[in-house]
Amino acid sequence: MKTIDFNKPIRIPQKEVIDQKCSLQLLLNKIFKCDIVCEKTFPWMRTPSKMDDLYNRIFNALYQYRHSDQKFARLNYELRCDFVSESHKTIVEYDERQHFSAARAIALNAYKEISLDYDRDLWIRACEEVDAHDNAPAYRDEGRAFFDSTRDIQAYRNGFKLVRIMHGQIDFTKEDAYEKLLNILSIN
Repeated sequence: MKTIDFNKPIRIPQKEVIDQKCSLQLLLNKIFKCDIVCEKTFPWMRTPSKMDDLYNRIFNALYQYRHSDQKFARLNYELRCDFVSESHKTIVEYDERQHFSAARAIALNAYKEISLDYDRDLWIRACEEVDAHDNAPAYRDEGRAFFDSTRDIQAYRNGFKLVRIMHGQIDFTKEDAYEKLLNILSIN
């Protein structure tokens, strides 16, 4: 697998996801001393039961995008996190190609007051260049964007660092992956 060169147009591969995620998990366990849980849930990692101003802004931006079915904004829906180190209050999300859609770029622009632990501008650029589409159901892109935004917001509100890694950003099977991952996680 080639590592993504961010100086060129971003192309996210569709292959080797499982191998990369498994290798990433091994490295995370090494870094966090076997304190990684996969597919973790928290009582607070849910879509809102009632929309506040921030979530209304995201909902309205996504709805205006294609006037899709409003079902994409499921309320009080439990979300899972890819990798969690609870003792380090760190969540790592591994974003494959389908996460980089126009809907996600729209959502990311709707909550700029929330600090992120990944490069928002790079993610928006990747969304614009990859322009993934997943239309089964018809509102799937909007739903995924809403869920990813919820993870960002709820992690922020609950004092967790949420780091996103783009599939292909690092080849986690290579020797230099450990150092590159430390850099992304901002751990020295």
